[in-house]
Amino acid sequence: MQVKHLSKPAVMRFCMMCGKTATSAYNRPHSLHKTKRTVKPNLQLVNGMFVCTRCLRTLKRAERSKK
Repeated sequence: MQVKHLSKPAVMRFCMMCGKTATSAYNRPHSLHKTKRTVKPNLQLVNGMFVCTRCLRTLKRAERSKK
């Protein structure tokens, strides 16, 4: 069996600043039937680090207050 290698590196699954990771939740349609799903943080690559958008927003606010 051959192993396929990814052309891109695998995306990080946690924020490198706050440590936020994926959580679990339910899909709930009108019939209220529950199916499990995972909610992943919105990670962005900034200066070589994967940072969640909440931390990115905090960093931008800190930079503005320095000026």
